[in-house]
Amino acid sequence: MTVKNKIKTLIIITVAAVFLFTYSGGAAFAVDSFDDQYGIYYRHGRVFGKIIHFDPERDLVIIYGSVFVAESGGQWRRVESRKFHLVNLAGNDMRDTMAGSVGRTVGAEGQLLAWPGQKEEILVARSVDFHDYQIETPPWHAFGVTVRPERIYKFNLYGITDFVNVLVGIQLASDIPQSARLAEEEISKISTRITNAEPGDRKLLARVKREIEKSWNEKWCVTKDSQVLNELRAGVGGWQFYQGVLGYSNCYISSASLIRKDITAFMDAVRPGGGTPEESGPAVMCAYVTVERDRSGKAVEVTASGALYDSVSELLETMKNPAGMNLETWRLEGLNEEMAEVMGGKLNWLSGSRVLAYQTDQKTGKRHLVDQYFSLDQYLTRDGFDNVLDFGKSLICEGGI
Repeated sequence: MTVKNKIKTLIIITVAAVFLFTYSGGAAFAVDSFDDQYGIYYRHGRVFGKIIHFDPERDLVIIYGSVFVAESGGQWRRVESRKFHLVNLAGNDMRDTMAGSVGRTVGAEGQLLAWPGQKEEILVARSVDFHDYQIETPPWHAFGVTVRPERIYKFNLYGITDFVNVLVGIQLASDIPQSARLAEEEISKISTRITNAEPGDRKLLARVKREIEKSWNEKWCVTKDSQVLNELRAGVGGWQFYQGVLGYSNCYISSASLIRKDITAFMDAVRPGGGTPEESGPAVMCAYVTVERDRSGKAVEVTASGALYDSVSELLETMKNPAGMNLETWRLEGLNEEMAEVMGGKLNWLSGSRVLAYQTDQKTGKRHLVDQYFSLDQYLTRDGFDNVLDFGKSLICEGGI
């Protein structure tokens, strides 16, 4: 049932509720719950929180905060907190006021409708009051598989290195090779070993489950508007980036335009180039790795040259328009001979830190830059990266995690 149809149903039910309230003595029905013939549960409710967005197309305000229901004796019982709520407004004056108050904290009171078995309810607000109370809603990014438009399975991108490190965790736990691109049947074989684990594969299953429990979870979604809803629909069954605000039991998605084909296009566009700026801190690279060897064949210097980013938002913006990518070249430190063999001559995803080493002049007290390099933490070859995404999609969509 669409939001518009739900609201039409709501109008019918509200009229019936008013009739019952008027002809039954009133007070009991003001706080008791009702169940109509459609299985809809509703009662008097209140949402208190921060106005995140007003969507005129759906005629809905999205509020992040807590929902309360009325109890006997004029008391309010809090049902849920740190959640995104859908609020429909009764009256044009209230609608104009709320539309112009995005970012403010508000209390909205009216009839609360919930659909059994769904993670969604709608409050039809009859009154609102504003409060001088700050609620923090920091930007949120995540990466995962869209199971349905209203449900995703993801891991959060708290920092830029999470994108590589979490996927590497799955690669290591599942023994997914990085030296070659696996065929569909090979991916399916690995997934089957985990989803239908035989006694000999139970250690593998336990390892994968532990890794998933560290960073992955399911979230129900509230979308900004119909455009974002269509983006999620287009991404069903595949990998997708999510941007918005994170709640406790659901999330608000303001953009989900980037899907796997955009990552592929980004990787295709990466080329060696760029200098080595005097910048330090955590970063990821999607870069070509070059290994210089001595006469005995031992690696003596390894360099990475390609796209480098130290913030999630900048990486995602570049994936939307790869023509503007930031190119840098760094000497790699922290890898062994085996890693150099696997990574050499290939495009790789790297996570780690840009490191600047300084030396202080004893006479002047001034610091001078004497060395700079990229300290490698984790890596995925392009083949390994694609293998992990194929495997993860198979596992999630088949219900293995």
